Amino acid sequence: MFSRGKLSEVLLERGARVVSRVARAAARDPRGQEALALAVGLAQRSRKRLEALQQRVMAAAGIPGRSDYDDLLRQLARIKRKARELSVRLDASGRSPSPRDDRQGR
Repeated sequence: MFSRGKLSEVLLERGARVVSRVARAAARDPRGQEALALAVGLAQRSRKRLEALQQRVMAAAGIPGRSDYDDLLRQLARIKRKARELSVRLDASGRSPSPRDDRQGR
């Protein structure tokens, strides 16, 4: 008899072989190729619908979504770039910010 661990390994190995054979046969058959294409298309559409639903639920709950974070990252990158440009211009002009400028957040 098989031990529980050994049995699960054997079943997994045999199952993988069967699935591999079936996949190869389906890939060779035009009907199998069409069925696979339909399944992939359905999976992609389902994923898009799920993502749209998730975004609506998150928006209704007031939770920012991925696009909100992406927008914030772009804004932050623009601010950093502008700060570097201003710093370079200040360095080139030979002027350093005065303590008054620092206190006012300039």
